[in-house]
Amino acid sequence: MLLISAVEIFLIWAVIAFALIGIGSVVLAPFAKEFSLLDALWVGLTVSVAVLEIWNLVLPVTASFTLFLFSLGILGLALNRASLWTRFIAAWQNSGSLFLLGAALAFLLALRSCGPCEYYDTGLYGAPAVRWIQSFPAVPGLANLHGRLGYNSSVFLCIAALGQGPWKDSGLHLFTGFLLSTLWATLLPACARIVRGAAASPADWFHSILVVPALFWTTRSRIVGTLTDEPAAIVALIAAGILFADLCQAHRQDEQTQQPTRLVLAAALFTLAVAFKESTAVFAFVAWCLVVRRIWQTTVPPQGRRLHLAATLLFSSLLLLPWLARSIILSGYPLFPATIFAFPVSWKAPLSAARWYALSVQSWGRGTDAHYVDTRGLVWIGDWLNHALRNRPAFQVPLAFGLAGLAIALTLRLRGRKPRPACPWLSLLFPSLTGILFWFVASPDPRFAQFAIWTAAGALGAWGIVSLDFQSQRSHSRRVLTVLLLSSIWCLISLGWKETFQTLRGVQQPPPLPKSALVLKHTVSGLAVYVPAQGNQCWDAPLPCTPYFDESLRLRNSSSLRWGFISEGRAAELQTYW
Repeated sequence: MLLISAVEIFLIWAVIAFALIGIGSVVLAPFAKEFSLLDALWVGLTVSVAVLEIWNLVLPVTASFTLFLFSLGILGLALNRASLWTRFIAAWQNSGSLFLLGAALAFLLALRSCGPCEYYDTGLYGAPAVRWIQSFPAVPGLANLHGRLGYNSSVFLCIAALGQGPWKDSGLHLFTGFLLSTLWATLLPACARIVRGAAASPADWFHSILVVPALFWTTRSRIVGTLTDEPAAIVALIAAGILFADLCQAHRQDEQTQQPTRLVLAAALFTLAVAFKESTAVFAFVAWCLVVRRIWQTTVPPQGRRLHLAATLLFSSLLLLPWLARSIILSGYPLFPATIFAFPVSWKAPLSAARWYALSVQSWGRGTDAHYVDTRGLVWIGDWLNHALRNRPAFQVPLAFGLAGLAIALTLRLRGRKPRPACPWLSLLFPSLTGILFWFVASPDPRFAQFAIWTAAGALGAWGIVSLDFQSQRSHSRRVLTVLLLSSIWCLISLGWKETFQTLRGVQQPPPLPKSALVLKHTVSGLAVYVPAQGNQCWDAPLPCTPYFDESLRLRNSSSLRWGFISEGRAAELQTYW
């Protein structure tokens, strides 16, 4: 039964991929004669998320929306069937073995996606957030019920759209694994070119370095649940790879100018990363500016340049503006729990409560088990550094790659007699280091900055490899691949590596969400609210449920939950839950 369930998930992912390719092809066909199936898939995903965000402003996400998107995908496949079929056959003929390897990795992910949900935040607020999305449009003041329901992530919208029909309430088994499968489709061709000894570009080395975190996420990281960190990191790394590859191209005046369509996609993906996880905002904004600068510097005719810049602004706006609007509806703040740009709406979460949640996020990042008093000033750095240095995939290995690449490149630059190779992709260090600095100040848990850390490691590592090959005039591919393999093994064999697969024992099909014992309480206004009898996880509880009961909570309109909540003050109550 477990294998049958894995096959079902695998086939569902195939259907999702074809639907997204169909949607993406409709958008790309009028602007680009040549585009890859992967580019069409990512465009389809960005368009789908934008439509999801707009839809949920006025309607709940139900099976009708899923059927609507699926119909759009079928329409796109029908309209562009000839060109898409030609691209698919060409890809299969050129790299059939990669298809099989990618399918094997996808099946492994499908197998792991059948496991139980053990991600703590799913029970805390992820599963309730999805249930609210499936039951109502964006609910004003939902953060007053439970502050973490104001943490706006479009990942929840995607999970809500997938959890329909036979997979009702099971979308959390589908989303992260699907994105990881798509990431492998990007990384494997780069690895194959290096293994075959073909003329590998710096972009191939960049993507090959990213195999290390991808392999860890595939085999060790949690992929079942309402996760936001890995989806945001995957999308940001795909966008960084597109920008990296474009920066590697040295156009000459006598060459045919390539249209910067992929740069528009990179800008859209950077924006999508923000919609998935707010903590990517600084990294994504700086990288987005680099994309706009790159488009402006292209040698395409002015009219074409203006068209691509307009498309960049349009795609980013269609993703970002509905996301900001939804955040304002949920909490009264566009960047909750940050309190800047607060809107004067009646359902706005109390300022003291928003500040408490912002402080708790920062404190948790500095010390997971520490009291917030112990995370003030600089006293937390010692314990934080001790824990961070033991994190192999998110700290040790990328730090080693970055320092090794930097040391090799600088040493050869000082000693080498040949002119140094041009490395324009090093401009990616600017958003990476800026993002890392922001992460360190805001909430320095390593999983919150995987995108920036690995982009920096990939850029510096590629710099060192290219410098080494340039100075010695011979390839060091085998040595580098050996280092990558050993680094991957080092990440995978750490303590607890068996636990990932032990959770599949006895599983026959994706299990439902756990049930929490609940207590029914009433606020001063008479509103009935469910509260977990123990702990702070609602899991699959009926609405409304919150672990943080507020006696002052009341409905904006007593006729329906749809019109949201108002709270007179939460800071005092929240302090008791620290």
